[in-house]
Amino acid sequence: MINLESIFNEEDLFPKTFTKYEETDFGLLFYNDKNKLSYDSNHALIYKNKIENLNDVLESITLFYKQKNTKPIIYESMNDTGYFLENKFIFEQHGYNVWSDGPYSLMLLQADNKIKLKNNLEIKLVTDWDQRIADDICVPSDETHEIEVIKQSIANKNHRVFLAFNGEKAVAITYFHISNLNCCRFDYIIVSKNERKNGFARELLSYVTDYCRKNRIENCFQWPAHKTSESICYEAGFRHVKSINPGRASYNN
Repeated sequence: MINLESIFNEEDLFPKTFTKYEETDFGLLFYNDKNKLSYDSNHALIYKNKIENLNDVLESITLFYKQKNTKPIIYESMNDTGYFLENKFIFEQHGYNVWSDGPYSLMLLQADNKIKLKNNLEIKLVTDWDQRIADDICVPSDETHEIEVIKQSIANKNHRVFLAFNGEKAVAITYFHISNLNCCRFDYIIVSKNERKNGFARELLSYVTDYCRKNRIENCFQWPAHKTSESICYEAGFRHVKSINPGRASYNN
């Protein structure tokens, strides 16, 4: 049985596995002074049922991130969709732009893998940092903000990081983590910019979904970034469960 509440809670809390945070009366404040370009590593998460005065909450968030010389960004809880837009005027009074992100398609691993592998790649489960992750994949792909995230993920016992090689060159990486909320969030797939359209994402996703099946990892979910990604996920066995438009707020002063 699909437990959307657990999945949505995991989506709110997953940055706890790779960045610092402070708990507050209204939510969490994620931050990482070493990785300020990563929004997932630097944002506030607020819950509408914990807020008594939104004006006070926004002032507190703005001050917190300004003191860290980081742009204030706020994520809406996945269980509170629509709250930001309902209170758009208050956010704007405090200098925030508000929008609804997405729509994103929540996909759950429910079916057999239909991808036919060409076996072009050597795929390894990574347990130590490999500099080729940065040099071959993240830097050429303008994904440098993911380097620190990947390093922290490798060090976390609940994460699984898979690196794909074409010869000696690293060409693609994906990582997911197994939550104590009885679900597994697929975090990201990055294919090196110069290695795209070679089927490497399909091959890597096929490998890791088979890994999940073999190891009985349940309730695997992800949010494909676009239609091409969604099509590949479908081939690998993911199925659409729900569309959602989470709210976002970004400080513009």
